[in-house]
Amino acid sequence: MPETPLNLVSRRALLTGTLATTALALAACTSNSGTASSASPAASASSTPVPRTLRLAAAAPPVKFDPAIVADNESFRVTRQVYETLIDINPDTGGAVAGLAEAWTESPDGLRYTFTLRQGVLFHDGTELNAKAVVANFNRWENLSATLRADSTQGFTDVFHFGSDIPKLPTVKDLEKEFQGVEGPTEAELAAQQLRLKQLEELATQYKTDLFEGKSKDGTASYFESVKATDTYLVTLNLRRRLPGLIEALTLPGMAIAAPSALTGGPKENPAQSLSTKPVGTGPYTFVSNKDGVVRLEIFKDYWNQSRLAENKTHPEVALISSVPSPYNREGALLADEIDGFDMVSVDTMRTLVRNAKVVVQRDPFSVLYLGMDQRNKWLAKPEFRMAIAHAVNRTSLAEKLFLQGSKNASTLLPSALSIPAPEETPNHDTTKAKTLLADLGYNGEEIEFAYPLRVSRNYLPLPERTFAQIADDLAAAGIRVKPRPIAWTDGYVQTVQSKDFNGLHLLGFSGGYRSADDFLSGILSSKENEFGYTSPLLDSQVMLARSIPAGEAQTAAYADILTTLNADLPVLPLVFPISALAFNGNVTFYPPSPMLNECYADVQMTNSPSISS
Repeated sequence: MPETPLNLVSRRALLTGTLATTALALAACTSNSGTASSASPAASASSTPVPRTLRLAAAAPPVKFDPAIVADNESFRVTRQVYETLIDINPDTGGAVAGLAEAWTESPDGLRYTFTLRQGVLFHDGTELNAKAVVANFNRWENLSATLRADSTQGFTDVFHFGSDIPKLPTVKDLEKEFQGVEGPTEAELAAQQLRLKQLEELATQYKTDLFEGKSKDGTASYFESVKATDTYLVTLNLRRRLPGLIEALTLPGMAIAAPSALTGGPKENPAQSLSTKPVGTGPYTFVSNKDGVVRLEIFKDYWNQSRLAENKTHPEVALISSVPSPYNREGALLADEIDGFDMVSVDTMRTLVRNAKVVVQRDPFSVLYLGMDQRNKWLAKPEFRMAIAHAVNRTSLAEKLFLQGSKNASTLLPSALSIPAPEETPNHDTTKAKTLLADLGYNGEEIEFAYPLRVSRNYLPLPERTFAQIADDLAAAGIRVKPRPIAWTDGYVQTVQSKDFNGLHLLGFSGGYRSADDFLSGILSSKENEFGYTSPLLDSQVMLARSIPAGEAQTAAYADILTTLNADLPVLPLVFPISALAFNGNVTFYPPSPMLNECYADVQMTNSPSISS
């Protein structure tokens, strides 16, 4: 088994409160191995024991419970309790550790992985996990329709880039045409042209090799070749090209292994349709119901990892997850003891939580908020106009005013934890420079549509309305007029801004699923043609080649070049690397915060909720 990687990000907790704070701090120091003292479970009048119940409020309802065809973190919040993956995430380092696969080996050429599965693992339907069950899941993912694939950004298609084709490198003449304006290229454009020509020369050298081996069922740049059950508990996975980040990518929630019995019986376009409403996995919790906006999960009595439960005798036996979009309503429910905790603490609610001695647990930043700029818009098509926007927005002020303390302004799309250096010159806040660029373009204040979500909090965007307002004020100060377009999150906000029908500015973000620059870049740029009106074979080639380079100086340099390209093309403006947080009452004495949001309730430590009765 590979060595455990170095620490990705430290696990930090900002703690407020009295004795509950101290208990949580002690538990955090011992990770998941310790136990916390607890009160005896409450009993009803009939002396029926009341199960330890975690009542958690989320910021939005889950979309569906099939992690292979969903992309939202509220759905993953539930599916991470019900399903498990071949590889798990170390809660202390963020690195890869054994999951359903207890061990694995990699061939010297990096094209074959062999996974040894745990024995005695049961799905919630009582069937046993074996190699055929794993292969059945891979076969299902491989045969998903294009429509279903499009609904996932943290699953098979994105891990293996299954539907991707090898980009066609542009010619020197193609690059020169980009800068052939009526009045000739500016000095800045000439510099950008020289940079692209240099990048093209380097890429052309790499393209002379055979990029991929063997045949592909879907996409010439697909890394996936085949998967086989080579023994009862042995799975062999074959690749068409080395994919150094594969093991950590297998921790993504979309790579969860579902019970084979649930993969059939549905309509032709989605035989596993039942998983959308009734998930069946091997995880510590079974799905019971989703009624009246509350998801109910109960501990799985036959869970394979009984030692995990035994070492934490105060884990929740029941989890109730409700949807409360307003951060103020979530706070009110916590103060009234209607819930035990909630996610997405905002700067507005923090003061009240501290004053009332609540426990606040924060995650290290591993997400990015960005401003999308669609180049199909008349003005956004102009590089100088996009640069004017970049100079107009005060990202430092945004991070300090509307995000939790410790959040940082973002100069690139990649968090500092990935250690990829930013380009030497990134646009800073300079309203005067923005005004000069706009004047040179002859912009006279035409409105640019600006979409932002309503009735939701995301870990990268806790206060969307106020974030929009501050950015709109910054743009107005430079002379840029916007036309607000608020869209409720549950009314298809993401689908709208990532469609070809919307051609303005928009707020969106991305949460990293594992330690990988490719995860961020591929996730954000997967729909760049529709979301940003942006195409670049040069960038596509850079990204494809970078993901195949083993970790080290060469890979770091490759991703630094990609950031340089994005900094020059500026299809998207990085805004903030936010810190997100959860708040709890004192009955929750330990919660396992994860930058990747891989938070299993079996590791939560708690006394019972004082207001719960049977």
